[in-house]
Amino acid sequence: MDTFTIIFAALAVFICLRLYSVLGQRTVSEDSAFLNRVSVIAVLLAVVLYVASEIPGRHWANANAVAPMTTISGSARVVDGDTVVVAGTTVRLKGVDAAELGTERGENARRVMVALVTGTLTCRLTGEKTYSREVGYCTTANGTDINRAIIAQGAALACPRYDTRYVSFEQEAALAAQPRSSYCVKR
Repeated sequence: MDTFTIIFAALAVFICLRLYSVLGQRTVSEDSAFLNRVSVIAVLLAVVLYVASEIPGRHWANANAVAPMTTISGSARVVDGDTVVVAGTTVRLKGVDAAELGTERGENARRVMVALVTGTLTCRLTGEKTYSREVGYCTTANGTDINRAIIAQGAALACPRYDTRYVSFEQEAALAAQPRSSYCVKR
């Protein structure tokens, strides 16, 4: 539950109780002490829930928070230069900017990725998602970081907006042949 939902719910309770009193459903003289106590409790509850929601490391405090990394392993197949399917989970390689299929560079990126992925992959998923794909870092059974390898082989570029760790592995020829995707440019 996010902060605004908590505050909204507490204020809604407060307003409903006040309206209940104002509309004459209860007499103010009989219940003013009760309503004042409930009002104070509602406001205190909103404050406590807000403070609790802001505690660092609490993923339930922010609906957009990234979950801790999880790891998956299994047989893999290549979708394109920056997407693989591992044990039935589609994974978008973080920090990789490969050209789209249907273009010469995109088809080349897919061929290079197929050569890299021969069997089992292990992927550390970041908890992020893009277009219904998990986002992660994948390695082969012998420890090759395929995110880095496809960039180092010149078949893709780094995507520094989302991860700068692979920028130093970019090849000059790849930079000259393929413009960086606009979504990968640091803002």
